[in-house]
Amino acid sequence: MTFRLKAFLAAGMFMLAAPVPAVQAEAQADARAALARAIKAMDGGDPRTARVELMNAIKANPTLAEARLAQARALLMLGNGVAAQDELDRAKALGVPLGKMRHLRAHAALLTERYGDALAEAQADDADPKEKRFLAQLEGRALEKLERFTEARDAFNRVRDMAPDDPRIWADIARLNIASGDMATAIAATDKALELAPKSAEALMLRAMIVREQYGLDASQQWFDEALKADKNYVAAQVEYAATLADLGRASDALALTRKALALSPGNPRAFFVQAVIAARAGNITLARSLVGYMRGALGRVPAVRLLKGVLHMQAGNATLAAQELKPLLEAQPLNIRARVLLARAYYQEGQYTQAEQALFPVVERADADIYALTLAAHIHEALGNRNVANGFAQRAAAMTPGPSEVFRGAGTPVQALAGMRSDQDAAGPNLRYVRALLESGNATAALARARSLHDANPGAPAAAILLGDCLMANGDYAGAGDLFEQAANMRFDEAVLLRIADAWQRAGKPEKIQRALGLFLRENPMNLEAQRLLAAYMLAAGEHDRALTLLQSMRARIGNEDALLMTQLSYAHIGLGQMEKALPFAAHAYRLAPMNAVTTDAFGWALFKARGAKPEALELLRKAAQLAPQEAQVQRHLKEAQAVLNAA
Repeated sequence: MTFRLKAFLAAGMFMLAAPVPAVQAEAQADARAALARAIKAMDGGDPRTARVELMNAIKANPTLAEARLAQARALLMLGNGVAAQDELDRAKALGVPLGKMRHLRAHAALLTERYGDALAEAQADDADPKEKRFLAQLEGRALEKLERFTEARDAFNRVRDMAPDDPRIWADIARLNIASGDMATAIAATDKALELAPKSAEALMLRAMIVREQYGLDASQQWFDEALKADKNYVAAQVEYAATLADLGRASDALALTRKALALSPGNPRAFFVQAVIAARAGNITLARSLVGYMRGALGRVPAVRLLKGVLHMQAGNATLAAQELKPLLEAQPLNIRARVLLARAYYQEGQYTQAEQALFPVVERADADIYALTLAAHIHEALGNRNVANGFAQRAAAMTPGPSEVFRGAGTPVQALAGMRSDQDAAGPNLRYVRALLESGNATAALARARSLHDANPGAPAAAILLGDCLMANGDYAGAGDLFEQAANMRFDEAVLLRIADAWQRAGKPEKIQRALGLFLRENPMNLEAQRLLAAYMLAAGEHDRALTLLQSMRARIGNEDALLMTQLSYAHIGLGQMEKALPFAAHAYRLAPMNAVTTDAFGWALFKARGAKPEALELLRKAAQLAPQEAQVQRHLKEAQAVLNAA
């Protein structure tokens, strides 16, 4: 290469290198400008626009620590704790002191369910004093998730004292009281949040959730609509609304909302959970399991998630994994009957018969245990070699005539319950279990006194009203219990409360109150199967056979022909309308489904008698039913009437 060429190339290189400082300065300016626009967007409540600006800022200057912090803030506003934590780690690597990031790190830990870490970050001594209010708010949220409700209330009260007109703290107070079961205080806090910010999507969503608890699924829809009208991209409202629509049977609408939520918040575990529930209800177990997998372990401690995982593992034939999910669920919720029965079934399939018997015992000791639980108990005791005990459970299952509701055995002994109870007699939580343990031990008088104290101290807690009602039931005051259950229904009207109302007023001899409660419940929960069954039974008893038939046919369209009780009710509806030949196929099918069941046997015999007269086949069935259920008045009446016709012939 000639000297001239070398000189030319060197000069060219110099010309290329010379503008570099200017280019760097321009990139720095671009990054700072994008950062400023991002902060303005976030301050205006638009984290998505901020994200775009911050990606540009970081691209222009990857070492700009302020951009990393702002990116973390935007991601937190969008609910993405994992990505936010990554940005905070990068900011730390760039030299940002931990104290300056404590509030952001606490928020990220909350979103990723690391509640202990969140509390530690929020309470750190080196936390930025300028973030004192937000840190106290995060401390309260972490304590709430850890179920340290009294401490959480103290933290939120500190925030409220600092900013009494901030609607966000009132929303936090509402959430805390929903979690602790004080619905009256939750309602008041939500009202305050809406008074301060009538168009707050967060407060409107909380109102929707409270209305859903108070008045049912249907009534909450208008409030979810209002929340999404205030902010169409509010992911939390989209997901909660989707869950509500799914429970209303509107799966397509629910899926549409979850897809919108996932488009705005990719990987949102709650959205995947709702989709998994919809898939499981549709019988697509493979899809449901895949969707649970997409949650990547998030929400793992949530009871509903544990229950779904347990069900899916059972459907897949993996009883071991099912038990691993259901055991901690039952430890946290010992009165959860469905979880108890599922865990017993899982243990039974694993061959752990003793554990299965221990899990199921509190359920089948009740006089009103259902057929499935009794049949499972029979199988378990057969496997344990307890032939006589197994036969007893099999006979109870065959009768299909459960006794009255009783105290649920599952709270443990009073001594066991006291061990986990706080010293404050007026606090809920473990105290509820202690009172139930007193009931279980037969100490109804002491239980009633303690329940009254708890209810007086927590007048806004439906759980306290329900507990006092249960104690009144145990003491024979059915009307008083009915009043308490109705009080609870004003705060939280779900299926469990409805069934308690029905039981109390049935025993008190006031069926009109049952029908009123049923009407209110079904107006807001039109797809609830148990409420529909109960209403159909009352319609049949009242002679409203045409209305009962319409309702029963709609139920049949939903659940098919494999429900013996539904088939029996359909046969009685047709008999009541004088349609004996139409009644026969339903009664016969019910009998085929449960041939050792007193109700189905009686229905088939009665349908044969009404259609064909006092033939031997009908009488044989009616006698069999009477032997299976000698205490059932209707069964005995049917046999006597048929026998009288035969004797008169």
